[in-house]
Amino acid sequence: MKSFILISCLLYSLCSLPTYAQDTALLEAEQARGLLTGDKGVQWTVSVTGNNNARFIATSQDGKVYAEVFEPEEAKGRKYLAEAKGNMWFWKPGLSRPVSVSKRQRLSGDAAIGDIASTSFVKGYKVVSQEEADFEGEAATIYTMKSNSLTDTYAQIKYWVTKEGNLGKYTEFYAKSGTLLRSCTMEYHNSANERPFLSKMVINDNTRSITLSFSDVKIGAFPQRMFERDYLGGPKPKRPGK
Repeated sequence: MKSFILISCLLYSLCSLPTYAQDTALLEAEQARGLLTGDKGVQWTVSVTGNNNARFIATSQDGKVYAEVFEPEEAKGRKYLAEAKGNMWFWKPGLSRPVSVSKRQRLSGDAAIGDIASTSFVKGYKVVSQEEADFEGEAATIYTMKSNSLTDTYAQIKYWVTKEGNLGKYTEFYAKSGTLLRSCTMEYHNSANERPFLSKMVINDNTRSITLSFSDVKIGAFPQRMFERDYLGGPKPKRPGK
């Protein structure tokens, strides 16, 4: 699946906002990345450039994310779903039912790129320290956050959030050993809910750089069935009374 398991993970966080996070700056930073509250969701077109190019549409709502691939042609029709509890599923034409995407897969190769694109930087993590800093000349706060659960992909995250506008501009992702695994820079040239909205992510690790560009932003309420695993692909289950 190469770069397309990465899409499975654009899922992982456009997943719901953490109800326990009380820091206003963190909450607003997550909203600008597409993690909305209430009954509203967000849908956008995502273009991937790097080792492998792709284009897909991702929809996030109520702690779940659904994505469908449109390019390249050989991957067209692949679908992905991330659930609020962290489970991920993948389906492509020819499979009888969706298959699970493991944590090990999310940590390696292109899956890791997508995992970052979608992972909530505060859901499942607790803030252990804050420090004043700047990012490319902008005053910012660095939040150091540690995982609450072994199911979270990274043991520690450092997150640079600007003081003006509360936008998350840069993130570092660490293993349990303290090793820096990869980093991510974000831009906000889209607009939604009268605020800047995510437009680009550039993700780097030791060997490569991959860019995700977000366009055609739509805010609204999307059908709940879109986010049900049983309807991701394969034979559809019968509803009671049908």
